[in-house]
Amino acid sequence: MLDLIERNIEAEGEVETVTVADLRAEAETRRNVGRFARAMWVAAGLLLLFNSGQLVTVVNGFGVGPVQDTAVALTATWNAQMEKTGLSRPVQTIREFVTRMRDASWADLKAAAAPDAPRQGASLRGPVEDGKG
Repeated sequence: MLDLIERNIEAEGEVETVTVADLRAEAETRRNVGRFARAMWVAAGLLLLFNSGQLVTVVNGFGVGPVQDTAVALTATWNAQMEKTGLSRPVQTIREFVTRMRDASWADLKAAAAPDAPRQGASLRGPVEDGKG
């Protein structure tokens, strides 16, 4: 047993060489992980804020108990308040758009891509030189 302890002490005495490039790579990795974590927290916050209907659905899947009942009551109240103020409309609009895109047929896509089809953002961009507006 003592010989194992002595081997561990000897192995710990070795010093690993670290280059400046290694330190920079490690620092860059930490910055990237931090950026990703912040982006995920912002996304989660936005989902909690604007996607209150789905939050109610998720919480309703919890088990039964005093904490779960409180969470269900809070999310139901939150969702009712979001719908009352109209802040749940952006999520509904996005869901409707995605549903329309998923239900679109190839004929619908070809009709939208036709040269004589009205262009959606033309009025926002201003006049275009080719005369199509």
